[in-house]
Amino acid sequence: MLVALPLAALLLAGCSSPAPTVDSVAGAESAASQAEKPAAKTAEKPADRSAALGGTVTYESGVKVTVTSLGFQPVGQYAHGAVEGQAAVFELTVVNGSDEDLEAGLMSLPKVTVGDKNKQTESVSDMDSDLGLNMLSTILPGETQTVKFGAGIAAADAGAVRVEISGPNMFTDKAAIFKGAL
Repeated sequence: MLVALPLAALLLAGCSSPAPTVDSVAGAESAASQAEKPAAKTAEKPADRSAALGGTVTYESGVKVTVTSLGFQPVGQYAHGAVEGQAAVFELTVVNGSDEDLEAGLMSLPKVTVGDKNKQTESVSDMDSDLGLNMLSTILPGETQTVKFGAGIAAADAGAVRVEISGPNMFTDKAAIFKGAL
């Protein structure tokens, strides 16, 4: 019984997640065209937590997350997780626009999937190309940190890639999801 109460409180705390917003990379409508649209009669839905690769997801706390594809890069012969001697390389940038320190270590462990069925890829570790060796750490308010990570993706699967990054607060924030082609 003593274990059930804290567990229930922890689960209920995750129910009040603030909704992040998305900054579009391309094709954003102008403010003028937005003003011409009639107001919605229903309550405004929460902001989306997904963006195209290269886009940015902004959380209510002010934390901004961006994932950019750097394409395929060759890896060393002892690389783990590479496909066809190369890795799909991504750059993860986190800007702490909040008023508190951000413990961003878990944000460094993305889940990368490909295809219609979201087949999970393997993370690439390679000393020669410096992949899988660096992690985000504590990010102070106003600071930015960037890391590169690699995924084992076949060239045939490069058209439909999904990258999921843990939210800034693993208990209250949902993961940011980035989709696109390499």
